[in-house]
Amino acid sequence: MAERKYSILHIPALSFFSKDLYRDVGLNWRGTCFGYLLLLLAVCWIPWMIIMHKSLAEFVRNEAPKMISQVPVFTIKDGIASIDEPQPYYITTPDSNEVFVIIDTTGTVTSLADSNAYALITKTEAIYRENETQTRTFSFANIKDFTLDQAKLNKWLATFQKLFVPLMYPFALAFSYGYRIIQALIYAAVGLLFAQGFKTKIEYPAMLRLAVVAVTPAIIINTVVTLAGVVTCGIWLFYLAIAMAYLAFGVKAVSEAQYPDDGLTFGPPPEQFGDRM
Repeated sequence: MAERKYSILHIPALSFFSKDLYRDVGLNWRGTCFGYLLLLLAVCWIPWMIIMHKSLAEFVRNEAPKMISQVPVFTIKDGIASIDEPQPYYITTPDSNEVFVIIDTTGTVTSLADSNAYALITKTEAIYRENETQTRTFSFANIKDFTLDQAKLNKWLATFQKLFVPLMYPFALAFSYGYRIIQALIYAAVGLLFAQGFKTKIEYPAMLRLAVVAVTPAIIINTVVTLAGVVTCGIWLFYLAIAMAYLAFGVKAVSEAQYPDDGLTFGPPPEQFGDRM
């Protein structure tokens, strides 16, 4: 085994075109490259988190106050809700002026059936829409003493703004990492079929490394395209095609290093070519 020529820092750029990188990863590296995959995803999620943080900050600064300013002082004592305002009381969305929340502790409004509102707060419970056809109910029976006002809502919103990115980032990273690991495991199995076609033998751990490198261009392109706001139906097929093309590219690169005289020919697996093994 020759000495490694490249490090993981070379992969993001060289994975787009370098046969030497794929040969080095397939023949001279060890392990699975999952550590590199985690690092790549961690970096790719950073601009996403920055954009989400800016969007949330803009909402808190410009949109949230328009709704919070409509919220009356709301109290619950021993499971019974009340407000010191004429009822039914309506909280509307700032832009469309559509009813968002109805507060009615008098019993005049008892359901969301005849309204497009998201939630209804009655004397004893809160009813909210789970989706277009289903609603959920939260009872106030176990609440002894609670008061909600605009100051408390602003405090909660400020706390949420501070914690959103620190809490969301690891969750998003863990989910995407698990997804990409499963993807790499499947792609590596497909790569073994490519290896048979190119009349070469590549062990599964090496193929797994090649799969991680091959999916790198798709991850980077997906990040750039999504951040640019481009939405295309069925684009996942495009990313699948990119990953498969680079995986075949990498397998062929390793094959050429093992058997320099072979061209792009397909045939039986290497076990049937005893004179070459």
